[in-house]
Amino acid sequence: MFKIHKPASLVTISIAALLLANYALLLARPLNLVTADLGRHIKSGELILNGQFEVIKTNFYSYTYPDFPTANHHWLAGVVFYLVWKSSGWVGLHLFFIILSLAALAIFFLIACRRAGPGLAGLIAVPVLPILLERDEIRPEVFSYLLAGVFLWLLLKYRNGEITARWLLVLPALQLLWVNLHIYFFLGLVIIGVFWLENLILGAKKSLWDLTFVLGLALLANLVNPFGLYGLTAPLAIFQNFGYRLAENQTVWFIEKIIPNPNYLIFKIVFAVLVLSFVFKLVKNRRGLNIPDLILAAGFSAAGWLAIRNFAMFGLFTLPIAAGNLASAFNLRPEVSRWLGRTAVTTLALAVFIALSGELRAFYPRSPGLGLGLEKGNEKPLEFFKENNLAGPIFNNYDIGGYLIYGLPSQDRVFVDNRPEAYPAEFFTDIYIPMQEDEKVWKEQNEKYKFNAIIFSYRDYTPWGQTFFARILDDPEWKTVLADSRVVILLKDNERNKDIIAKYGKTIKIKRP
Repeated sequence: MFKIHKPASLVTISIAALLLANYALLLARPLNLVTADLGRHIKSGELILNGQFEVIKTNFYSYTYPDFPTANHHWLAGVVFYLVWKSSGWVGLHLFFIILSLAALAIFFLIACRRAGPGLAGLIAVPVLPILLERDEIRPEVFSYLLAGVFLWLLLKYRNGEITARWLLVLPALQLLWVNLHIYFFLGLVIIGVFWLENLILGAKKSLWDLTFVLGLALLANLVNPFGLYGLTAPLAIFQNFGYRLAENQTVWFIEKIIPNPNYLIFKIVFAVLVLSFVFKLVKNRRGLNIPDLILAAGFSAAGWLAIRNFAMFGLFTLPIAAGNLASAFNLRPEVSRWLGRTAVTTLALAVFIALSGELRAFYPRSPGLGLGLEKGNEKPLEFFKENNLAGPIFNNYDIGGYLIYGLPSQDRVFVDNRPEAYPAEFFTDIYIPMQEDEKVWKEQNEKYKFNAIIFSYRDYTPWGQTFFARILDDPEWKTVLADSRVVILLKDNERNKDIIAKYGKTIKIKRP
């Protein structure tokens, strides 16, 4: 069990305010829609509200495999994003995302404060913040962060006798929303399950019955989705059909050799702090280790090491667990707690100053600086395409697919988009990648699909993407008509496109990556 500290409210408020302000500043970076999933989510929400429900169960957006079955677990998040975007624009949607992110962090920080006091919680939060930024795009998973925090908060309150079992009935209702918001919905069952297991081991019959009932209701709630039982089991099999390796799904050991990123070192430091916190607590009181903390820490640590997309969830759960362990192990005296509080205030104030000053660029060179809404010129390629009445069939690379789904006319569908699960694995292994690596395969697919336009995100750093980009620029069959800092548009040199090529083809210069 953990000791609840009651620190001075002013210190708690100061640390919380500085922590959340820092996180907000880190998230307030202009949005790059070109390589994000966000555009596709917004378009999905729009189509669902217009009654085109096929976008939920099929690869609706692609002309290569339009009927390929897929499960859109994020459909409700798309509806929410669309409604917010429609009513308040990109700035409003960005603010909405920041508010949800802050709410999630606030819940985990509050739990950490109750376990360890604000000083220790605030200091542990400092290295946690950067690894949260690995998932700083507007994605449906922000709902998972928030809901995971709510689940943990309510279950801890029940565990400590602060609320009755009746309050736990909120969890199945939230689970019903979660299963339709994001594919991490199964974490709700996991979080309830670890508390259920604790009560089973301890023989707490009353609590065990309460949690069994709630867990059963939550499991049933998961069946309320467009896919029924398949929707419940789909997360277990989603990677079986992946024919495309995503950077976010790679292990830390693999990705750190390819993409330099200070967050990989910070992740290791935070992991070390988490492990040491258990060691110190074990030395202090072997019986003091609680089962939920141990299982959740082990599970999210493994998830973080195996895929960098799990960094944020790892960081959020590490905050209260590590703080609680260290506070319990060292039984901090009041004067030490006060010193930790002052240190946390100073450290977080300095972090806010650094974020405001723009000095973060020294560690994160690609940071676009402070701002809300879209990066300047983000929609220029889409506007160019529509204003000049360009037409497909379009060949595009993987990264830009969601952007094109959002912005192209409805009759122009994409060759591929950034959903590996929406295409057969052999599409990537036998067609998409080889056609960029091998000119012969490219010509075969060009003949098959009769491409009229190429829209390419030339910051595609895959070996095949770089090979293709270099080759296509020298291909006399294709002429460049637009190139900005992220996107290049090429048209086939034919009668259909001659006027556009004559107007733009000789004036555009390519800025190579």
